[in-house]
Order: sequence, then C-alpha cells, then structure tokens
Amino acid sequence: MHELLPSLNLATWIWIAFAPPAFILLMVGWDPVGRVGGGGLGVGVEGRLAWILMELPALATFPLIYFLSGNLHLVGNVAVVLWLAHYGHRTLVWPWLVPKKGATVSITMVAMALFFNVITGGLIGWFMGYHADYGVDWPADPRFLAGLVLMFAGAALNVWADYRLLDMRKASGGQRVMPRGGAFEVLACPNLAGEILEWIGFALLTWAFPALAFAIWTVANLAPRAFWRRNQYRESFADYPKGRAALIPKLL
Repeated sequence: MHELLPSLNLATWIWIAFAPPAFILLMVGWDPVGRVGGGGLGVGVEGRLAWILMELPALATFPLIYFLSGNLHLVGNVAVVLWLAHYGHRTLVWPWLVPKKGATVSITMVAMALFFNVITGGLIGWFMGYHADYGVDWPADPRFLAGLVLMFAGAALNVWADYRLLDMRKASGGQRVMPRGGAFEVLACPNLAGEILEWIGFALLTWAFPALAFAIWTVANLAPRAFWRRNQYRESFADYPKGRAALIPKLL
C-alpha cells in the first residue's frame, strides 16, 4: 500500500493547513465551541458524558486501524501502548474523578472534538498500519530515545499538574483557586505545557508526518487556552504573579 503514501501526505498537509487559522482565531477570542471560554453554541451535553464522547474516538481510532491492518511492528506497538495509556486515562478514568455536577459542554464542542479525534487517529493509524517501515535499529535511534524521554516527561508533568489542581479545588470546596506549588510556581498551565511536550515527543519517536500534524494541532489548541487561563488567573487573583509564564518558563 506504499503507493498510497502521497495521498496520506496530501491529506496530512491539508489537515495541518487548518491549524494556523484555528490558532489565530482562538488567540483573538473567536470561540464558538467554548474551548477557551464561554459556553459555546448549541445545547449543552452533561459534562461527564460529553468528555467521554469527545475522547472515545481518540482512544479507539488509531489502535483499531493499526491492528486491522495486520502490519504489526515494534514501533507501532510501542506507539499504541503509549497512546492507550494517555487516552485510556483521559477517557475512562479522568471523567470520573473531576466533579461535574451541573457542568455541561456545548454540542458544537462535542461534535468538533469527535471530528478532530477521528481525523487525527485515522491519519496516524493509516501511517502506522499501512506505510510505516522502520529499520530494526530504530529503537536505538536518538530520535526514538529522545522522543520517549520527552513523552514520559510531558505525561508526568501533565498528570501531576492535573491532579495537583484537582486536589486544590477539592480542598477549597469546589471554589476557584490560584494554583500553587511545583511547576505552578513558574507556569500558569503546566498541565497544558506537559501535554504539548508529550505529543512533540510522540512525533519524534514515531518520526511520522501525521504525528507531527497532531503535535502542531496540539499547540494550536492548547496554547491559546493557556494564555486565556493565565489572563483569567490575573483577573481573579490580585496577588497572582504578573510575570508568570503561560507555557514556557521565562519566555512565553
């Protein structure tokens, strides 16, 4: 099926082309789905159900396409395990830990997230199942090893920050809190920074064009959210450090 690789590359380029406009629109505050603030357009879906519906396609699409291809290989197996670890927690564990009483997500947000996750998982699964051709020495390649380190470091930061914030909110009785401790002393959103780092690492270890597209989209989606949250903290807490970075210490 290598003759179809140009089609995959074209589809990936088209998908990447939508990321910069999305980033710009989110940065200027255009937010019809409620990604960075507000309720979004359309009826509200119960928060826990919405989260599971949004993330389930991500959990399933890439592994399903990869396994159905029959082209199983070491790098693909590692990539699937890492993918399932992230999205298994995100889809099946995290929604039950976060208090969702009365919370809703707009139906437009649910639909857009579902579409995004199907496209992303489909492109990565298409590559891994039908086009991946790694040499036997790829697991020793510096790109693979560096990608693993980045992905584990990013995942650790992401999970730590999420649970730190969850614990602080529970201790406050569900009230809005100013995050403190650890990476929160230098970043407004270490959870988002960690997730960006995670998928950059995934793109590096797989050296796959669709994985790079996913990393680019992750930045386009999460960077505006980080800036929005930092602005929200500044407005909500008079003592919030004015110089605290959103995503990159001392820089951004």
